[in-house]
Amino acid sequence: MKILIIYATKYGCTQKAVTLLKSKLGENVSSINIMKDKVPELKEYDTVILGGSIYVGKIQKQMHKYMLKHAEELKTKRLGLFICAGEQDSVIIEKELKASFPEELFSHAVIMETFGGELHIDKISFIEKHVIRIVKGITQDYSRLSKDKIDKYAKNILSK
Repeated sequence: MKILIIYATKYGCTQKAVTLLKSKLGENVSSINIMKDKVPELKEYDTVILGGSIYVGKIQKQMHKYMLKHAEELKTKRLGLFICAGEQDSVIIEKELKASFPEELFSHAVIMETFGGELHIDKISFIEKHVIRIVKGITQDYSRLSKDKIDKYAKNILSK
């Protein structure tokens, strides 16, 4: 089985999650950061995993545009979805996960998950710091990336 992970990352949390996921999936796995590189043709892949990070409740524009443009082709693949998000409220997490992907892809996916997130205050802009402090009350770094969820996700992708 050949797997392609297509992801979008702004500050590196999603890339960290993809690195962990790839280490669990074996040798026939490629990954592409859609914000930097061109996505290869999907015809040689059996499984495609799409993921990104959440900012103000939404996945990156580049990922959203790609999914809309390639929805029909993506529905011909085994599809996995994930997001990296710092939100801890389970109701909001579920809403963000579902809202991040077109309904037709969400309903086609064999697995979807939220891996958690990280925040590194020194990496974000002054405006983002201000908004996060006022809206969420967050003033310091955190790391809530779940290695357990990533491990279970990988096992499920390999077994389905």
